[in-house]
Amino acid sequence: MRVAVVALGGNAILKSNEKGTFQQQLRNINKTVKQLGILLRKYRIVITHGNGPQVGNLLLQQEKSKQKIPPMPLDVCDAMTQGQIGYFLQMSLSNQLKKPVTTVVTQILVDKKDSAFKKPTKPIGPYYSKKILKNMIKEEEGWRKVVPSPKPKKIIEIEGIKNLVKKDVIVIACGGGGIPVVIKKRELTGIEAVIDKDYASQKLATELKAENLILLTDIDYVYLNYGEKNQKPLKKITAKEATKYLKKGHFKEGSMKPKIEASVEFLKKGGKKVIITELLSLEKALKNKAGTIITL
Repeated sequence: MRVAVVALGGNAILKSNEKGTFQQQLRNINKTVKQLGILLRKYRIVITHGNGPQVGNLLLQQEKSKQKIPPMPLDVCDAMTQGQIGYFLQMSLSNQLKKPVTTVVTQILVDKKDSAFKKPTKPIGPYYSKKILKNMIKEEEGWRKVVPSPKPKKIIEIEGIKNLVKKDVIVIACGGGGIPVVIKKRELTGIEAVIDKDYASQKLATELKAENLILLTDIDYVYLNYGEKNQKPLKKITAKEATKYLKKGHFKEGSMKPKIEASVEFLKKGGKKVIITELLSLEKALKNKAGTIITL
């Protein structure tokens, strides 16, 4: 049984210039699913996805209506958007590929002693004209709340996901990096944090013993000196070379850096190949003719 975990970037669901209507998101997902069908020729697939714009919109809705409707905490908002995007993907996958599909609302255990909780860095939600909370940062559009971004330790629903994959069900899991939970008094409880989608995808791929990890983004290759006149595409590299470039600071935090770190970790833990590319280059990348290919 060959398994591939496919992480969908935000542009696979919502373009940067779009408002995020139901019609826009479903149209984008239909185009994405058309490409994903290529993978079914060789693999059983598990899909992960981002939820940044969707959870941001949900938090903004809550902010505007909090005088009438009690707002939900971030972990609940994560669960709500997992269901929302999962529904979009399920509908499109079922209609186009005629395969059984299931969305697993996924909890991911994090360490409550993770150093990320001492220094929140992940901006979320709406912009404010002034600083009204302790943990906020100033961006061009205004002030934003920041939350911790801990590393994933364990996928709570992993056995259920494994069983579905064995039955040849397309699984959508770990949406938005999963719902961060910690153990308190021997029970799971949600915590206000955001797990990076790439690290969560790597954890999922490793626990499933997937052969390939495919990170779909909005650029065709990983580049050295990205955005500069001397930028250079990386086509085929080893995990050792990727680590060397990481140490030299070629990849930005919150952009390509987590993708490269997740790729290296996946390969070290038994994965065979990582593909990083844009959606429309996927078919060529599977033949090693496009995208950045990373192997051990």
